[in-house]
Amino acid sequence: MDYLAAERERGITINSAAITFGWQGHRINLIDTPGHVDFTMEVERAVRVLDGAVTILDGVAGVEAQTETVWKQADRYTIPRIAFINKLDRTGAAFGRTVKEIWKKLRSRPLVIQLPVMNEESMDERHKGLKGIVDLVTMELVEWDPNHTDGSVLIRSPLSTTHTLYPEAVKGRTALVEALAEMDDTIVDIFFEKAQGDHMLLESTDLEHAIRRVTLQNQAVPVLCGAAFKNLGVQPLLNAVIQYLPSPLDRPGALVTYSSGKTAMISLSDPKLCALAFKVVHDPRRGPMVYVKVYSGKLNSRMTLFNTTTRVKERVNKLLQMYAKDVEEIPTIDAGNIGVIVGLKDTRTGDTLVQSNDTQAIKSGLQLNNIDIPSPAFFSAVEPASVSEEVAVEAALKNLVREDPSLKVWTDEESGQMLVSGMGELHLEIVKDRLLNDFKVKAEMGKMRISYRETCQSEAEATALYDKEVLGKRARAACRVELSPITEDQEEEEGWIMNSGNQLSISTISLSDQSLSEKETQLNPEDVKQAVQNGLLGGLARGAVLGFPLTKLKVKASELQTFGQETTLGAIAACVSNGVFEAVQKANPCLLEPMMEVYTEVNENHIGNVVSDLSGTRRGHVIGMESSMGEQEDETESNDVQVYAPEDSLLVSSDVEGYKPKQVIKAHVPLSSMLGYSSALRSLTGGSGSFSMRVIGYGEMGKDRERAVISEMKGW
Repeated sequence: MDYLAAERERGITINSAAITFGWQGHRINLIDTPGHVDFTMEVERAVRVLDGAVTILDGVAGVEAQTETVWKQADRYTIPRIAFINKLDRTGAAFGRTVKEIWKKLRSRPLVIQLPVMNEESMDERHKGLKGIVDLVTMELVEWDPNHTDGSVLIRSPLSTTHTLYPEAVKGRTALVEALAEMDDTIVDIFFEKAQGDHMLLESTDLEHAIRRVTLQNQAVPVLCGAAFKNLGVQPLLNAVIQYLPSPLDRPGALVTYSSGKTAMISLSDPKLCALAFKVVHDPRRGPMVYVKVYSGKLNSRMTLFNTTTRVKERVNKLLQMYAKDVEEIPTIDAGNIGVIVGLKDTRTGDTLVQSNDTQAIKSGLQLNNIDIPSPAFFSAVEPASVSEEVAVEAALKNLVREDPSLKVWTDEESGQMLVSGMGELHLEIVKDRLLNDFKVKAEMGKMRISYRETCQSEAEATALYDKEVLGKRARAACRVELSPITEDQEEEEGWIMNSGNQLSISTISLSDQSLSEKETQLNPEDVKQAVQNGLLGGLARGAVLGFPLTKLKVKASELQTFGQETTLGAIAACVSNGVFEAVQKANPCLLEPMMEVYTEVNENHIGNVVSDLSGTRRGHVIGMESSMGEQEDETESNDVQVYAPEDSLLVSSDVEGYKPKQVIKAHVPLSSMLGYSSALRSLTGGSGSFSMRVIGYGEMGKDRERAVISEMKGW
C-alpha cells in the first residue's frame, strides 16, 4: 500500500493509504497508517474515523516507543483493537516477551488466542522460524501448504494429544477461559452449564462470542501471531478482524456539536446525511481528492453539499473507492463507509459535510468533533529557483498544506522569505522531496530552524490611535491596551478567553456607550467585539524580538473610542493590533524555546552515557528513570492479574534468565538541542536505543543563548 516513491525508497509509511476489499462476505475498509513520530497527524486523522484497529508489533523489537504513542491515540477515541505479533520468522523473535510487554508497557490485558509453532530443527536458515500456529479457540493446528510458497493455502487439523505443543496449548486455553471468566459473566454460566467445568469442552463459538464482547468493551486485546512477509498468519488475522472487531453498527453514534453549544448523538440509521472529511490528497489529474467517513444518510454522486465549517456550498463531481493509488468510480457511499469525493475545492481536513437542503443542520451549525492538529516544531525557508517559479512553488505548498494540516506556510515580513514548518526533520525532508519529485517545482530548502515563541517579562500599557486614509476614505479608532505576563500558578479568570496560551479580555469594553451606538457608527456591538478580538489575536501573532507568536500573556483592551462614520471594523482591529505591539515593545520582550518531554529507552550499560549527554551537551533536565516493563508500584496490581505468555523456546536459555528490561529515561530538553539526536543516540547505544518526544510547552532561554539565536536569525 506504500505507493509514494519516498515511501518505497525509505521502506516506511508516510501517507495513510486506504483500500476496500471483501472477506468472507464482509466489506472491510482498511487504512494503513505510518508508525514514525513525525507523521503523528496521519495516525490522528485515521484513528478519528476507525471502528477498530489492528496493532502490528515487531516480534524482535517488541513494543517500541512510538507504539505507546499510537496506543494512547487509540485509547483517546476508545477504539477496540487486536494485536498481531509480526516477524516471527526472524532470528531473535520472542512472542512471549512481546505479550508481557503489551501488559506492562501498554497497560492492556492481552488474550493469547494463538501460539506460534517454530521450526527449530532445520539447518537451513531460510526454513527456520515460524512454520504454523496453534489456534487456542478451536484447538486446531494451522499449517501452510509447502507447495504454495506464498502462504495462500493453509491446512487446518485438530491438535493431536501427542503433539509437542499440546501441553502448552492446554495451559494456554485454560488461561484464556479463566481470563474471560474474570471479565464476562455469560461465559461463566456456559462454562458450568454446558462444559461441566472443563476448559477443553467449551465450544469454540461460545469462546469467540465472549472474546468479541470483552474486545468491544475495551477490556482486553486478543493477540495473534505470524510473519506477514511470507504471508503466514494473515488469513487467520482477517478472520479475527471479522470475528472480534466492531462493525459501524456496534459503535456508538457520532457526537455532534451545535453553534449554541449543545451536543447530540447521530445514529447510523438517521436518513439525513452527515459526513466528516478526514483527509485531502492532491492528484495531478483529478485535483483535490477528499476522503470522507459517512456517519449517517447516503452520499450520492452529483449531490450538492454544504460545508458547515467553512459555510460554503460545494458540488460532488465523482465518488471513488480507493485501492491505495488505484480507484474505482462508485454511485453512492452508504453510512458507516469510507470513500473519496472529487470536485470539492474548499473542503479541508476536519470539515463537516451535510446536504445543501438540510436547513435544520445548516441553521443550527451542526459540526462533528474536529480532528486535533498538533503544533509544528521545526521550520525551514523555501526559496524558488527563479521569480518565474514563485507561483508554482506557492501552488505546490498550498496543495501540501491542504493534504497535511500539521504543515504551516507563512512569509516572513522582514526577510520576505517563504517559511514552511512541520513536525520534525524527516517531515520537512519529505516535504522537500515531494516538492521536487511529485510537484516538479524548482526550489531550494534552507537550514532547519526551530519555531520559537515570545513573551514579556513585565507589565505595560499603551494607548493607540489609528488614523489612516484607506482607498480615499479616512479610518480612525483609538483604544487602550494593557498586558502582563501569566505566572504558572495563575488560574484562568472568568470572562477571559484562552487562546494559544494567552488570556484575552474584551468584556471590559462598554458596548452600550453612546459612541458605539449603531445610529452613529452603523456598527453592530457584536461585530465590534469580534473586531477587537481579531485585533488582539493579530497583535499577538507577531512579537517584537524576532516576529514569533506571543504566548503566556494576559491582554486587556479597554476605552475604545470611535469617530462616527470614520470608524470601521477594520480600523478597530488595526488600532487594537497596533496597541498590542506598542505595549509588547515596552514590556521587556524575550524569547521562549520549545521544551520537549523526551522518553529514551536504553540498555542498563548505556545509561551513564545517555544521561550525561542529555543533561550536559543537550542542556536537558533528567526527571527520572523507570523500567521499560512498568513501574515498581504497579507490581501489586500485576500480581493480582494472571497474564498468560508462553515461554520463548527460540531464545537461548541464558538469554531468558539474564534478560533485563530496558530502562526509560524521562527528561525535559529544549527542542533546539534535539536536532540530530536520532543518529547521536544510535552512536551512544550501538543502535539499541530508541526515543520518543512531544512538545510540552515553552521555557525561558538564557540571555547568552537568546543573543546567539537573535544573531543567527538576523545574520548580524
